[in-house]
Amino acid sequence: MNKSVKFFIALSIPVVAFSQSAKVQTAWRNLQDYETSKDVSSLAKAKEAIDLATNYEDTKEKAKTWVYRSKIYYALFKNSLEQEEKKVPATVTDKNERLTKAYGAVSTDNFKETDVASTKALTLDKDKSYQADLAMLGMQMLNDVNNLAVGKYNAGKYKEAMGYFEESYGASKMMGKKDTSQLTNAIICAQKEKDNEKVKYYDQKAIDEKISAPFNYSSMYDAKLGLKDTAGAVQTLKSGLIAFPNSKELRDRETERLLSIGKYDEAIAGLDQAIADNPKNANLYRARGDAFFSVANPKKTAKPKNYDELMGKAEESYKKATELDPKNADVWGNLGVVYNNWSVEQSLRCDDLIKQATKLKECEAKTKEMYDKAIPAFEKAIDLNPNDRASMKILEKLYLLTNQPDKAAKVHAMMKK
Repeated sequence: MNKSVKFFIALSIPVVAFSQSAKVQTAWRNLQDYETSKDVSSLAKAKEAIDLATNYEDTKEKAKTWVYRSKIYYALFKNSLEQEEKKVPATVTDKNERLTKAYGAVSTDNFKETDVASTKALTLDKDKSYQADLAMLGMQMLNDVNNLAVGKYNAGKYKEAMGYFEESYGASKMMGKKDTSQLTNAIICAQKEKDNEKVKYYDQKAIDEKISAPFNYSSMYDAKLGLKDTAGAVQTLKSGLIAFPNSKELRDRETERLLSIGKYDEAIAGLDQAIADNPKNANLYRARGDAFFSVANPKKTAKPKNYDELMGKAEESYKKATELDPKNADVWGNLGVVYNNWSVEQSLRCDDLIKQATKLKECEAKTKEMYDKAIPAFEKAIDLNPNDRASMKILEKLYLLTNQPDKAAKVHAMMKK
């Protein structure tokens, strides 16, 4: 190779290096032009230049290159968000609702690239020259993460929403505050996706980080059942009852589990012990009432011979619950159901005694006694919860059975409303 050619090659090296560095500045100038003019072509030029710069040997390992890339890709994301908001129908006039819909529809590819670029910039920024810029960008992105979580959830994109709720929780944790609602939202998204592994992961995270609630144990119990891990599910429920011994939710689940496998005595024995430990807990009496009622009224087999005894115990437990928690509409409704079902059973017995006048009168008197007890219980339930249509339907029937048509008509009118 002759000397002249070597000379020109040598001269060309700094020119190429300068050209590569110039791409970074070109990208920055075009981004500034876009921010001033909102000319999308300038943003496209900025992207083209920074894409080249992040692939050049002498610029791809510089913090400035990646800082600029993060800002350019963030601008691309925000521009896409603006375009999506313009697509929202004019009939949606609320500004926040329009923005939420836009977040639900926008592509997050550029947002993800912003995150990759800013993370790379942080690792390369050894002298911390760009810490303030990156911190500001991070705060802006955190606001987007929260909005993306809600937007994607509202749009039914639960898998995407799940990831953003998890990110939001992680960010709040880094700032010294564990936002449990975000982790709960992530669990709900995982449940909607039927992703039991994720449900289990998030619930375990809540337990490990000591921010759990009964919901987490109940949720993990369901997830493990979904994964065919029955032994693990049972252990989760037991651990939950140790952590939250007064939890109605977990106690109900344990009672349901024991009843579902025919362990009635065990279910009731557990509730008896819980009541002995917490005699003022209305929820425990309610759960025991549920257990006695379930045993007395099996779905697939005949009523047990000690039906009256079991229904009496259910009545006793529910009545105690109403004494401890007199404003609980559900308990009053349950008490009404006890009397209603008991009256139906009594009525059937009366039919069998149709030819035995004396016993028939006694039977009918018992039936009416049940009606008379059921009516005030249902009235109380409806008074506490005016939307309890199930109780209204039964109460209407009871009024008719006890020759109170005016009251039945009023209840019927309430149901229509």
